[in-house]
Order: sequence, then structure tokens, then C-alpha cells
Amino acid sequence: MIRRVLLVCSLIATTLHAAQYRFAGRPLAEGLRELQSRGLRLIYSDDVVTGNMIVRTEPRAAQPRKILDELLREHALRAADGPRGSLVIVRDERPQRPSASQPVPPQMPVTLEEIVVTPSRFTILREEAESRQFLSREEVRRVPHLSDDLYRAIGRIPGTTSADVSARFNLRGGEEDEVLVLVDGAEIYDPFHVRDLYRAFSTIDAEAVGSVDVLSGGYPAEYGGRMSGVVDIHTLSPTDVDQASQEQDVKHEIGVSLLNTRLLSQGTFAQARGSWLFSLRRGYLREVLALIEDAADINPRYYDLLGKVQWTLGERTVVSAHVMASRDRLTLQDGPGTTAHGNYDDRYAWLNLRRSWSVGLFTQSVLTWGTLGRDRKGTFDNEFDLQRGQLEDHHQSTFVTLKNDATLHLSPRQLLKFGATAKRVHARFDVEGSSVVPYAIFELGSPPREVRRSVHVRPSGSELEAYVADRVRISDRLVVEAGLRAGSESYTPDGVHVSPRLNVAWSPTPRTSVRAAWGRFHQPQAIHELQVEDGVTEYQPAQRAEHRVLGVEHSFRRGIEARLELYDKTLTHLRPRYVNLYDRLLVFPELRADRIRIAPENGHARGAELLVRSDAAQPLSGWMSYTLARVTDRLTDRGVGRDVPRDWDQRHAVTFSVNYQRGPQWNFNLAGTWHSGWPTTPVLARVEGTQIFTELGPRASTRLPDYQRLDFRASRTAGAFSFFIELFNLLGHENVTRVNTFEFQQDANGAVTASPVTESVVGILPSFGVTWRF
Repeated sequence: MIRRVLLVCSLIATTLHAAQYRFAGRPLAEGLRELQSRGLRLIYSDDVVTGNMIVRTEPRAAQPRKILDELLREHALRAADGPRGSLVIVRDERPQRPSASQPVPPQMPVTLEEIVVTPSRFTILREEAESRQFLSREEVRRVPHLSDDLYRAIGRIPGTTSADVSARFNLRGGEEDEVLVLVDGAEIYDPFHVRDLYRAFSTIDAEAVGSVDVLSGGYPAEYGGRMSGVVDIHTLSPTDVDQASQEQDVKHEIGVSLLNTRLLSQGTFAQARGSWLFSLRRGYLREVLALIEDAADINPRYYDLLGKVQWTLGERTVVSAHVMASRDRLTLQDGPGTTAHGNYDDRYAWLNLRRSWSVGLFTQSVLTWGTLGRDRKGTFDNEFDLQRGQLEDHHQSTFVTLKNDATLHLSPRQLLKFGATAKRVHARFDVEGSSVVPYAIFELGSPPREVRRSVHVRPSGSELEAYVADRVRISDRLVVEAGLRAGSESYTPDGVHVSPRLNVAWSPTPRTSVRAAWGRFHQPQAIHELQVEDGVTEYQPAQRAEHRVLGVEHSFRRGIEARLELYDKTLTHLRPRYVNLYDRLLVFPELRADRIRIAPENGHARGAELLVRSDAAQPLSGWMSYTLARVTDRLTDRGVGRDVPRDWDQRHAVTFSVNYQRGPQWNFNLAGTWHSGWPTTPVLARVEGTQIFTELGPRASTRLPDYQRLDFRASRTAGAFSFFIELFNLLGHENVTRVNTFEFQQDANGAVTASPVTESVVGILPSFGVTWRF
């Protein structure tokens, strides 16, 4: 009873305060602060909301969100959806470029929370332009990326490496699984389709995404669990109700392309207090594989679903319910002796509760349930080297996670961030497999060998993590954030691992910003990551990385911006990994002859990345990046320790995009990629009598040919319809995809040389897509 009385009194007091407050005649910035006290989380700069903006007309609306629209409309401003339920205030039209005589105003946000202190941060897909955005939503639609895949767009960010046939990428030398993926606050694991062969596409519809922040190093303490990077995805928030017509805003899309069919629906209800988002895709890769593979009957079928319903409670609370699911079915028939069946089912459901308790305190709580399922079975029989085997693999894991994050403004110059995560996990692994390897081309003369797998384990346990970070504005140009993160897992041999972080942002001039970061990062083995397919039955200690990053950005005149970043990563406590030396495009790779175990003592990654881009508002625009990098493992080879390049090490890499917009309807884009050839391991051969003997040479001591590719896309928008045509690998360059075998040549002195026989799977690949928006 007492609680009800207090609640009623609180509501009455809030209503009286709202009724007494008048906006007319006050500065707009003061009115915005009043709306912040009523629960809105607003982000804006003093360049957009200037001190001379005065509210002339008293708003007629009663709800804070509608009041905001009336206040902003009077000054040719509008509110766009920002991170974590915030609203970013921007100009209603693209701002005019400053003339050569006008200095660029500083972009220091009013809210301390939104100052970017992380140097290695790239944003894509956001509607509004911002200085640190790599690709806007329109730019992503224009640049060639096969199947409009989200991860293939991310793959154009400097510092990423990926293969033609896979959407998965390595970030600054890290392994593919070293990237944390978040969707609206929930962690998502391995979000890819066609995992048995390529991980060809991501399970997230790019058109359902509102923005993506990619952090490739030195990220702050609120991110943990992975040691190379973060992909923080925020789904679309439907446009609010039209104030003039008071009608609900509803939008639908139907898209058909070479690789999938998609349906997207979003809208609002209950006078914009509620909203929904729904995305469904069905893929049909078989038709494309027929263009690039003719040796096997491969039939992959896959679906993915993403849904969200959001509701505003009162003036300070927003709650949303989310679902995400993906399903893959793969059948393969290659001759009479090779058959494979693969099923993957991933399901997630979560609740996200965001609340502004006061002007300075904001919290977000995410409760997640998820399950990951994998079933593989089949046989293989290789006629060339007589390898044969069979495998049956069943895996199921479930988890429940409660994650809480909070920000507290202690003063206009100090912000405290803190949070904790608790997770309960269970898994089940059942693997039965065997293979016979009579001989392998790289070990001729060695006796036949067998591989046998029989693993049945039922791990379970809990994970706990917590962090705290303090952000302080030392001066108008200098902001420092220091943080600490700690975590532990009950099912691993680790104790508590502690990760300190430090970030600094300095703006020496209005056109120049400098950001630096140092930190330690731990990556414990997740419950579903036990390498049972390679006979591993025990979890390993957490891997560790120490990041040192320095970035400089400068805005030149005439819309040209440049960004230079230097990074250095030390990698320790690395887990052994299992890879196939020559051919990764095959089923059941764990049973093949070229499967090897790599156990590094430590590792090291360092590099420099330069990105230069021109203003995308011009008819002719573009960007270019150059990366100089190296990543190595410290291995003991034949009793001698040496630094060995990782398989995805590429010393030099250049990417570019040139865009031409012809009027409001047509757009043409040419994008290119070139990088140094990836390392490979040679085969050494000798002749004894009439028999050839072979063995592996020094690990990763030679390189494949350099990689080069040009892609082209033409797109047109006509009313509710838009379409594109695309040519992947426009010039048909034969980039090496895999090493099939080796050929032997003997010279006059009897010396034998083993030359690799390589294969290029992907040639010129056309693509198209049509979208109807209504």
C-alpha cells in the first residue's frame, strides 16, 4: 500500500512539474536538458544546438518524445536513433561544406559519455554522417559485396583479412573466433551459414541493422571475452509516428537476389509507444555453386530470422523482446563413396530493459537464453590418395545470461561506467569417427596411418564477469578513461583473470584528434568451443593479448579525411589450434591427411593502417586504404624456435572504392583489393633408388601468389523499386583458393622439386538483386 501511495505521489509531482515548465522563450539547449530529466537520452554537439537557438512556440504535445520533435522542427533539426536507446540530434539537411576560409568547428559532444576514446573504431550503416563512420547505409548499398552480406561489407575495413569463399574474417592478425559479436546487447556465437564448407554468409540481414561499430583494438572495459575485436550491432528502430498525420509508420520490403529472398517489416503502434521489426531470409546457394563447382552435388539450404518488439513504459523506461534464429541443412554427394549431411540450428531469445533513473544514471539489463545445435554425419572416399573415413558428430549447448551495464554522470567532467555478467552453461558432445590414410603426397614413404575419434563429454558450469571504468575530462581537449575488468569460469583451469584498460583522446586542433589505448584482454574458452572433433576433451586456460594502439585523424579542406593507426599486440597463453595445411574447402576436415596441430609458445601482431576518404556527398567520391602488417607465432620447429607467419598473414594490402552518382537514381561503384600472397608450407622431396620420399618443409616458409580482385556494381532507384547488378572478380583473375596436390620434377643431377598444383574456385561471378519497398 505504501509503495502505491509513493508511486502515485511521484507521478503527480512529475505531472505538476511538466505542467509548470514552459519551453517558449528559453534556449533550446535548456529545453533539451529538461527533456533529459524526463527520461530521454539525447546526444548532440554545441555545433548543432547552438546557444542562440531560442524556442519561440510552446509545444502542444504532452509526451517528451513528441515535444522533442516540435522543438527540433522549429530549428530545422531532427532526432535519429543512436546507441543504447539514445537519440542523436542532427540537422534536417546535410550541412554545407565549410569554405576554405572557415575553420571546421570542434566536434566535442556535450555528453561526456559519447566522446570516442577508442582509436580503432569503425562505424558502418548509420544513416547520418559522422566523422568516424567508415561506410554509411547508402555507401554500403553502393559498394560491391556479394549477396549484400553484412560481414562482407565489414571485410573491407582496414586490418581485416578474408578468403573469397568465406564471409568470416581475421582482425589484425587474430584468429577468426577472436571477435565478440553483440546484437542489441546479446552475445551471438559464430553467426554464419554453410559452416561445413565455407561459412559463406552471415546470419544477420544487413537491411535490418541500424548501425555497426567495429572495434579492432584497444576497446574499453565494458567489452570482454574476446581478445582481437568487437562487432557491436544495433538493429533498426522504426521511424516514429508522423506528427502531422498522426498515422502509424509502417514499412515493408521484399528483396530477391541471386543468393536469397528476404522479407523485412517494421513499424510503430499505440501512437509510437510501441514498435516492431521482423526480418526473414531464405538462401539458395546451390544455384551459385553450380557456377563455380561442378565436381559434386552440393545442396545447402539455409534460413535466418530476426525479430524485435519494443515498448516504452512511462517516460524513463524502454523494454524490448528479441528473437534470432538460423537453420542450415547441407547434403553433399560426390561419387559413390562420399556423402555428407549437416544440420545446424541456433536460437536466441532475450529481453532488453533500458531505464534512465535520473538525468545522470542510465542502466541496461539483458537477459538471454540461447541454444546451439550441430549434427554432422557421412563418409568420404578420395580416389586420388585412397583416403577414406566416416564421421558422426552431435553437439548441443545451452546458456542463460544476465548482463547489466550502467553509466553514472558524477559531474559534467566525470563519468563512471560499471557492470556485471553472470552466465550458466551446459553442453553435450558425442563424436564417433575414423579415417584411413594409406599415403599422403607430402609424406610419401611413411607408413599408413589411422585417425580415430570417440569422444562423449557433458561439460557444464558458470561464468562471472564484472568491470568498472572512470572517464574524466581533464580539459576541453583531453579525455582519459581508465578501466578494469575481471572474470572467471568454473569449467576451465583458470582462476580470476584481470584485464586493465586505458584510453586517451586528445584534440590538439579542431581538425585533428589523437587517440591512444593500452590494455590487456583475456579470451576464455566458451563451453561450446571444446575441440572434440580433434580429440580434445579438456578446456584450456584463457588466451591473453596486450594491445598498444595509437591513432591520428585529420580533416583536410575540400572534404578529405585521413586516418593513420599504429598497433602492436603481444599474444600469450595461446591454445593449440588444428588446421588443414592445403585444402580447407572440404567436409570433415578433422579426419584428413593434412590436418596438423600448431602449439605456439606466444605470438605477435603489429601493423600500420592508413585510410584516406573523400566526401561521399559529391557525385565522384571514394576511399583508399593501405595496411602494412605482420602476425607470427613462436614455434619450435625441428628443435629450433622461430617466428612463423600465421596462415592469414598478409604483409601488404590495398583496398579502394571509387563511386560515381549520376543524378538521384543511378549509381556506379568500382572497388578493388590487392594483398600479398598468404604463407604456405613447401614439400621437400628426394629420390632413393626408384622411390620418391617426401616430407613437409619449414612451416609457412613460402607464399602463394599475390591476390588481386576488382568488383563492379551498378544500382538504380526508381520510386519504390531499387535494383543492382554486380560483377564479382570483374577481370576474372585466378586467385589461388587451395593447393590440390604437388607435381615432382627431377633435374639432370637427380634433385627432385615438388611444385604445388593450385586451384582457383571463384572466377567471374555475376549477381543481381531487386527490392520493393512499400
